[in-house]
Parts: sequence; C-alpha cells; structure tokens
Amino acid sequence: MNPFNPDAGSTPAPVDPADIALVEDAARAMWRAVPYFASRYGERGRAFGRSDAGYLVTLSGMDEATARAQVAWLAGVLAPRGMPSLLLEIQLEILGRIATRREAPGAGRFLGLAAELRAKRLGALDALTAQACEDRCRRAGPGQRRRGAGLLIAAAVADRATGLGDHDEALVRWLAEAEPGDSAWATACTEARALAISRCPRLGGVGR
Repeated sequence: MNPFNPDAGSTPAPVDPADIALVEDAARAMWRAVPYFASRYGERGRAFGRSDAGYLVTLSGMDEATARAQVAWLAGVLAPRGMPSLLLEIQLEILGRIATRREAPGAGRFLGLAAELRAKRLGALDALTAQACEDRCRRAGPGQRRRGAGLLIAAAVADRATGLGDHDEALVRWLAEAEPGDSAWATACTEARALAISRCPRLGGVGR
C-alpha cells in the first residue's frame, strides 16, 4: 500500500526519511500554489498530490531515458483527468527547488524534467498567449479559486497540440460550471480557450 495515499495502491514511493520529508513539503507547496486542486479535487486531490510527488521523487533513481518516459506516461494519465501537463511541470519545479535548497540528490533531475515539459508546452503555445488567457479570466472578476485558470486553459490547449488529447473543452466546461450563474466567468473561460487556439499554429491558429 502506498504510504502517502492508500487509494494510490502500489504506486512506487520513497522510503528514505529525507525523501519522505521532501515529498511532504513539496506536496504542501503545490497545494498552496495551485488553488485549482482544492476547488476541483478536495481532500482526495491532496492525497493524490502526495502520492504523485512520492512517485516523482523515485525518478531520481532511474536512468535519464526511463525517467523521461515515466514523466511522459504520467502526463498522459493525468491530462484526461483534468490536469494539464503544466501542473506536472510545476510539481517537478517545486521538487527541484526544495531539493536544491537541501542539497538533496535528484534536484537536477527534477528541474531538468520540468524544463523539458516547459519547452514542449511553449513550443506549442507561447508564454505571452498563456498570460493573455490568464488576464482574460482575471478580468471576469476576483476569486482565489480562479487564480491560474487562464494559464491552465492555455496549457490544456498546448497539450492538445502536442498529442495529449482533446481535454481543453472539458476543462473549460468544468471551470464554468464550478461557478453557476456567473455568465461573465463562463464567457471569459470560453474566450480564453478560443484565444489560445487562435494563436496555436499546430491547431490551425496564426501564432503571434
């Protein structure tokens, strides 16, 4: 049974106390950084955040090619469940930064894998477009749970462009339905997705 989350079954997890502390601290930091997790997945999301972080920590003991393949596999598993690869990228970045501060093994591996995900995402959709999507959503009104929604929408469009599946429309639908009755918010989410698609050359957009 997974020590971080019984529902994760036999998902690999570290056993070294220093690695376990790294997992716990990274999972807490991720929870604070991404309000979307709490609003969509609640405490179950918190538990899977811990087990996912635990699994990612085990990548430091794999060869580079295997670790890269495992990240690609995990991105493909998470995307249909409403988690664009940007979230995996952020989690690896957090792990890398904490591991760097502690001079722990694996820091370079985590940061390198995060950089590869980022390069793939930005190769499909540029950072300025992603920020424009975020700005569009923010103009619909304040709210902690809304923070980062536009970036997630842009990331989901980028994931579609890179072959992770057509999950961007479902993400927009969930975001809109999470705040029923707020037509301005629903419109903002829809327009953010349309903007991302219009600037994504791989999806027929014109780019920037």
